[in-house]
Amino acid sequence: MNDSLPDNALHSGRPVIEQLHHTPTKQQDQFVVAYLTSLDKPLAVLSHAHFLARMLHKGLILIHISDERYTRLTPADVEPRLQQLRESLPADADVSYIALKGNTKEIITQLPVLLGAVALVCHVDAHARRRRPQHPKELLKNFATCKVAYLTVQEPMPKPQGLKNIAFTVNIKRQSKEKYIWSSYFARFNHSHIHALHYRYKDEILHRKWSDNMRFLQKLYDALNITYQSHEIPDRSPLEDVNALRYCAKEKYDLLISLTTDERDALELFIGTSERHIIVNPYHLPVLFLNPREDLYVICD
Repeated sequence: MNDSLPDNALHSGRPVIEQLHHTPTKQQDQFVVAYLTSLDKPLAVLSHAHFLARMLHKGLILIHISDERYTRLTPADVEPRLQQLRESLPADADVSYIALKGNTKEIITQLPVLLGAVALVCHVDAHARRRRPQHPKELLKNFATCKVAYLTVQEPMPKPQGLKNIAFTVNIKRQSKEKYIWSSYFARFNHSHIHALHYRYKDEILHRKWSDNMRFLQKLYDALNITYQSHEIPDRSPLEDVNALRYCAKEKYDLLISLTTDERDALELFIGTSERHIIVNPYHLPVLFLNPREDLYVICD
């Protein structure tokens, strides 16, 4: 992929990194990006993004994308508001902001190279109109080729101590290791409690695949000196993460880490993918999504 923004992505001829508006804090090489679709209701994104940046010891960049499909506002129109939002954050936060113009999906895909993004935070709204960037279907479409983890949130962070109970499923898929790695960040940097959710696989072949993934998880966590709890969950829905989300809500966990679908089977083509069912949920639980891809960016720690 060409690691440069589309020609219409900038509102001036300067390189994108020079258009970042910085606070006079320490130099950062990796950043959490707060993707602000609504500048009038930014608290859900800002509270989680600021927490995540502080937890990971990364800088924070506030961005707004002027995509003609969604808005008539130009980068020059939104920059004053971005500056206000930056100033509303704690003085010791390493915060920058930038307003871009162009195709949302293309810009989101290229943010790791252009801005050193390692995670994105975005607001999802079940009541948004279909052609709005915070609509769940539109958001999933724009983030389908995202190369970093993206945290979808519905409400501001309710607990001042942050995300303390983190859950993910351990299934039979090979790509599950990406969920284990991201869960380890919460355990290492936030002292979170980690919960591995799983089915009871009765089929011998499926059980063997699941056992292999459990051994990988145990080996990784042993090397990092991390402990976790394993929980068997009921399978009332044909979609695994729907069941996981229901269990998280029952146990009052704070976050579910989920892997998006790379190839849909016949059932998913009919009823929709797991991410479509959990991205907005009645429990208002944040979900951290990872796209299954070989070039997923990792955090330098």
